[in-house]
Amino acid sequence: MRKWSRVLTLIMSLAAILILAGCQTTTPKRSGKINVVATLDFYGEAARAILGQQGKVTTVINSPSIDAESYEPDVKTAKQVATADVVIENGLGYDSWMDRVVQANQDSGTKTLNIGKLMGKQTGDNPHLWSDPNVMIKVTRHLVTQFSKIDPPHAKAFRRRGAAYERQLTVLPRLAKQLAKNGRGQRVAVSEPVFDFALTAMGYRISDGHFAQSIEEDSDPTPADITQLQSQLKHHRVAFFVENTQNTSKNVTNMVHLAKKYGIPVVKVTETMPANQDYRTWMLKQYQQVQRIQQKEK
Repeated sequence: MRKWSRVLTLIMSLAAILILAGCQTTTPKRSGKINVVATLDFYGEAARAILGQQGKVTTVINSPSIDAESYEPDVKTAKQVATADVVIENGLGYDSWMDRVVQANQDSGTKTLNIGKLMGKQTGDNPHLWSDPNVMIKVTRHLVTQFSKIDPPHAKAFRRRGAAYERQLTVLPRLAKQLAKNGRGQRVAVSEPVFDFALTAMGYRISDGHFAQSIEEDSDPTPADITQLQSQLKHHRVAFFVENTQNTSKNVTNMVHLAKKYGIPVVKVTETMPANQDYRTWMLKQYQQVQRIQQKEK
């Protein structure tokens, strides 16, 4: 009964979205400013930095307590998308609910920036793109071009603000490159693949991909996966263990305890941006944990 209740709720939600979208297509979109809707707060941050006073940015997932992957769009979200000039979504199935809303408003002329496609990824690839030290720089450059086409008179201002925001982000690829000199292909274990792109950029290799994917999918790792990871921690076959602190489970908690017992450093990361932080600060704090581990190894 619970399953059919969720299905019925989703059908009713989509029906409401479709009805509202039909009503919105006759409403003028432009108010003299570029209207942007972003699924995730850090993508909205980039758009806001570029637009300044020439636009309005609405972020749907704007709290660390909201799970983007299980979020279901409501009438409010549909209304926001119906009046948007640009929609920014992560893609790769992470926020597929936005695809449904955009499709319901396909006649509205809204432009969609799919970050997965921008980064050359395909459905099935790791969707946690934001830990990649270069992703927000690429997003910024793309948005500057897109906004300039929509509002040519302010193109110069968009380029200036975009360049200023990009300069703030360059510390991330620079630090990742520096850390890669000491990463040297060492193995690391992770509770989930939320920080994998950063780890790869830092020169590390993931040792427990199957275990991490099971946790990501809310399923139990196999006994073989558990035994393998336990052995890696006990025998110091990994440089450190990366824990997503927003998704706790008995298996992950046990691995964190085991890592600490055998002197394996634990890097704590989050899947969503903490409240009252910006993207640069959030990523930099996580990168710097790896930096401190490397410094202690010298």
